[in-house]
Amino acid sequence: MLELGVLLLFMINLFIAIIFNFSIVYALFTNLVLLIIYAFIKNYSTREIFQMIKMGLMETKTVLAVFFLIGIITGIWRLSGTIAYIIYYGTSLISPNFFYVGIFIFNSCISLLTGTSLGTASTAGIISMSISNAMNFNPLLTGGAILSGCYFGDRSSPMSTSALLIATLTRTNLYTNLKNMFRTCIIPLILTLITFQAFNYGTSARVNSQIVNSIAEIFNFNFLLVIPTLSIIILSVLKVDIRLNMIISIILSIIFAALFQNRSALEILNSLIFGFHIEEEAGKLINGGGLLSMKKMILIVGISSGYFGFFKRTNLLFAVKKYVRKLFINLPDMVVMSIISLIIACFSANQTLTSMITYEMARENYDDNYKLALDLENSAIMTPLYVPWNITGRTPMEMVSGPLAAILFSFYHHYIILVNCIVSSLEFKKNKKNKAL
Repeated sequence: MLELGVLLLFMINLFIAIIFNFSIVYALFTNLVLLIIYAFIKNYSTREIFQMIKMGLMETKTVLAVFFLIGIITGIWRLSGTIAYIIYYGTSLISPNFFYVGIFIFNSCISLLTGTSLGTASTAGIISMSISNAMNFNPLLTGGAILSGCYFGDRSSPMSTSALLIATLTRTNLYTNLKNMFRTCIIPLILTLITFQAFNYGTSARVNSQIVNSIAEIFNFNFLLVIPTLSIIILSVLKVDIRLNMIISIILSIIFAALFQNRSALEILNSLIFGFHIEEEAGKLINGGGLLSMKKMILIVGISSGYFGFFKRTNLLFAVKKYVRKLFINLPDMVVMSIISLIIACFSANQTLTSMITYEMARENYDDNYKLALDLENSAIMTPLYVPWNITGRTPMEMVSGPLAAILFSFYHHYIILVNCIVSSLEFKKNKKNKAL
């Protein structure tokens, strides 16, 4: 009973923050305090509680390090002229008649090659949103296309850490899982392309030539300016650690900022911390970035990652398992997985924690590990996007300076969950009918 009360208070705190527009950081910190109080009531020592918090931080230390680097890289890319160069020449290469589809395919290809949603958002995503702003396209739809593309590869790339995590958790073969994922994404993929093109139909968006041309007056362009973005993609394909990969790109950009833009050491340091900001109209396209731009996301992940140890080492979720079991008996598997993973995503900071806890809650209800792996990919990897404080959708939008509401237009997510829930429901109905006979 105590466990259910704690979980209920958990949700109430989060909903109060949303309804009254309080910072979600305060709600997450309050929930961490709530977990600490619960652990004390259950007679855990101070040392054990500290170890629980430490366990969660260790699970997400790589993510936190990447956030620091993403903030830095988005600032120095702007100062060095890399973003401006790609916007200036990229706007002439993209057809307005197929813009959203093109953005989706572009980000899908990069995420499929690199296997990382954050890496895709910090390269292809930033470029896509900047070009979208220059061409006066709807940022909500552009953001949705970026998110859809980012998670196309994050879900099903051979280099995806989330795909590897699912294979490891379920003790299944990664490539068999990828084959199953490809089979179940064909219809959602087609529907996504059709939907984005439908929104593109009849659009009158065109390049704002005046604002784009003004960029060329601010920066000294050189074709070498694309190297910092290309290095991210190439080194990701070569499986270089993402942290080292980003550090290399940062170093290249610092050199280019000094060499091509004649920026001083103080200006470079300022862009690394505070980002790039100019008063000119072109600032609408290239302002932003910097380490401090990621402070909220770092706090969100840092605080909520402390939850994992409590969920893993206490009986906080044990009382819920019996209700989950009843759901699996009465509802289709994918429907249940979508529900519980969405709820768990409200407590966790990212896909990793959502996937691990969802697996722990659901594994006893599956006889086939490959089906469990597939349902995890189609639920726990996708549903965290819908939670505003979860980094899955929020962080990519923070990176590209897009609206958070763009998650509503990430049609690939919608169709993956919807189509597979429908298929699961039909199978559930068929099995139920066969048992009745």
